[in-house]
Amino acid sequence: FCEEREANKCGKEKKKKTRQRFISLAGTEEEAVHHSEEPPLSVCGLVSAVMNGHAATKPTLVECEKLLRSAIAECSSSGESALGSPGAEPVVTYVASCVRFLCEYSWSHEDWEACSLVHLRGLCAATNEGAALKVHSSFYEKCARRWKPETPDAWGEDEDPHLKTACDVEFSLAYGGKLLLHNTRLFLKCGRRYGICGKNGVGKTTLMRNVASGKIEGLDGDLCAVYVQSHADDEGEEGEWAVEDWILKRPELVDRGAVEDATAAWKLLKGVGFSEELLKAPVISLSGGWRMKLSLVVAALMDADILLLDEPTNHLDHKSVAWLTKYLCSCRACCMIVSHDTGFLDDVCTDIVHYENKKLVRYRGNLSAFVEKVPSAVSYYKLEESSVKFAFPAPGRLEGINTTTKAVLKLENATFTWPGRDTPQLVDVSVKLSLGSRVCVLGANGAGKSTLIKLAVGENGPDNGECLWRHHNLRIAYVAQHSFHHIEEHLDKSPVAYLMWRFGKVIDQELLNQRLAELKRREDKEDGEDGEENGGGKAPPPQRVRPLPFTFEKIMGRREKGGVLEYEVKWVDRPERQNLYIEKARLEGVGLAKEVMEFDMLVAARAAGLDLVSCTTSELQAHLDEFQLPQEFGTYGRIRGLSGGQKVKLVLAAAMWNRPHLLVMDEPTNYLDRDSLGALSNAIRDFGGGVIMISHCKEFYDPLCNETWNVANGRVVVSGEAADKELKVGKKKRDAKAKEDKKTTGSTNEEIKIIVPKDFWGKSLSKKDARSYEKAAKKRDVALMRKILQIPKGKSMPGAPELGDGT
Repeated sequence: FCEEREANKCGKEKKKKTRQRFISLAGTEEEAVHHSEEPPLSVCGLVSAVMNGHAATKPTLVECEKLLRSAIAECSSSGESALGSPGAEPVVTYVASCVRFLCEYSWSHEDWEACSLVHLRGLCAATNEGAALKVHSSFYEKCARRWKPETPDAWGEDEDPHLKTACDVEFSLAYGGKLLLHNTRLFLKCGRRYGICGKNGVGKTTLMRNVASGKIEGLDGDLCAVYVQSHADDEGEEGEWAVEDWILKRPELVDRGAVEDATAAWKLLKGVGFSEELLKAPVISLSGGWRMKLSLVVAALMDADILLLDEPTNHLDHKSVAWLTKYLCSCRACCMIVSHDTGFLDDVCTDIVHYENKKLVRYRGNLSAFVEKVPSAVSYYKLEESSVKFAFPAPGRLEGINTTTKAVLKLENATFTWPGRDTPQLVDVSVKLSLGSRVCVLGANGAGKSTLIKLAVGENGPDNGECLWRHHNLRIAYVAQHSFHHIEEHLDKSPVAYLMWRFGKVIDQELLNQRLAELKRREDKEDGEDGEENGGGKAPPPQRVRPLPFTFEKIMGRREKGGVLEYEVKWVDRPERQNLYIEKARLEGVGLAKEVMEFDMLVAARAAGLDLVSCTTSELQAHLDEFQLPQEFGTYGRIRGLSGGQKVKLVLAAAMWNRPHLLVMDEPTNYLDRDSLGALSNAIRDFGGGVIMISHCKEFYDPLCNETWNVANGRVVVSGEAADKELKVGKKKRDAKAKEDKKTTGSTNEEIKIIVPKDFWGKSLSKKDARSYEKAAKKRDVALMRKILQIPKGKSMPGAPELGDGT
């Protein structure tokens, strides 16, 4: 009895250590609970088990020992080794227990050798290691016949035996701690073009990168695989090189000897539309479409066995897409293509490879044939069939804007020239936007579409001075062409931490930095022009600006008087009763433009109710949930580990946090899967603000946009106009998105919150005025309420339309 009790005690201690070891390696308590009954395993085997998933059958320890002894009896004799001796029993039991665990999780030869072969070799003589290998191989085959699950071959038989096989491997794939593919087959033939389809985050780009780097187990190391990303690498010193030099100095082309004769390179470059002027232009000055073409030319010159294209139609106009389609259809290489352009996949693909339950399943034919076989994939063709939903918040009220057709932004007679170029990119451009605008900017690659919207949002300044007017409370959400630049400095933060940095101080920190850079650029330009006008001599006397009467301390309020903005200024060492209202132009003239800008942004943020919402983790994650970025990625993941589509969702969520009046999107369809694209389309259709976008996807923009701006030869031609529709205005106080736990026990006095209202200018009321306001509200005395809140006659209180305009 004592021996049995001691054995049970040892067994429990053994299980406890195994469980703790599994927690440290697997990282989750739940997984450890499930596997706490398993025997100890080597680190290599355990990590592989975690990464490779679960098997369907569960062998017993006795069965494993029986098969191992059978293999020993068949392959060795006592004269050859000690495998059959009584002293080998502990080793046999240990190996059988490890293999019992492996039969459920991993059939990788490396894992089996680490857990079986190394221990069997220890029992053999140094001169007869072959006996251990025989036993190990026989044992593996017996176990595989008994317990290895037969996975159905989703690729079928080889229907093209005359084509060269690029690869035929079975592998598993993981990214970080997430299993993406498990024991799946990849069977590729040269001359075939495979469209890789699946939702955002399933691992399409990860698969392409691992194939390109040769990290897929069993892949032939002599294969030449070229991975084409969304645009050419233009960072650092190489970005300053001319296109003709850049293409000839690419390391991969030089190593392969593909540019020894430059004739082929020039032919391909001119074939995709590169003119002599563009060949001499620096790479960094090219638009996204031209950079993509440059990457495709590099891939074509490599003459690869496997060509991997990740969103190749991003930024490409229709002419360039037609060229790419023609090239791929005549290419001898095996092509793997990730794209959300249905027309392109229909024209190019011979096979569709679909992610299904951590397997790659091949469907012969193009995308249309795939949808016929899998009706649930109808969202690939009909965006409105999307099962995903994005929630765009309603924009706040804009002072003086009572219809959806009244302009909130105007760009008049603007001209812009890129530094280093003699010819202007845009000439005499005049456009306007309203809350009802649904604008699509069209034009060929390099025509100046992105330049136009950068002028509109203020990221670029025109050559001819102040041509841009926008409402002083206008909030703009800008999603750039290469949208990842918004988050590239925060890759090691979680999405929630990034949002907390950006909006934690009420004002949008990223937008503030952009506006300050714009202000500095404008001031530097004015200083340079002053110097040029005087031939580098003495600068002309500046325009006389009446100095301030006292030393400036801070801005406390703002009002509009006679169509002119005036700011309440507090002075150093003087009481508030001596505050004065100073015109905006005068403050900017004495060098306080930065302070004026920051206060304008603060007022705009308050109008959006951002000062009433706490930037807590739960609140920010609830906002990310509305853009289909769950807690796994939003709170606990890093931005660096997100897929391209997930990063776009993060950028969209960040852009919509401040409830913008105007949404500006440059190539919004890039990286989003079909379901997310449908969700974005539906959200734009229901959005209460204005939208301007650049897109080459007619399927996306055509049902949404009733106005187009055609950019060609430096000019902009406007067609259509904004629709007059119902004005959708959200209330000022935002409802908390995160669910708060209700207190059911104890005192609830601590939950009572006194909200002190603010007047029309954003200034908090005194306690006396707050009490008077509450009494007036109970009596429904609108006139007194307007007086206490200092609402000017003819104006409406943002977020309180029930107070009227005082007329």
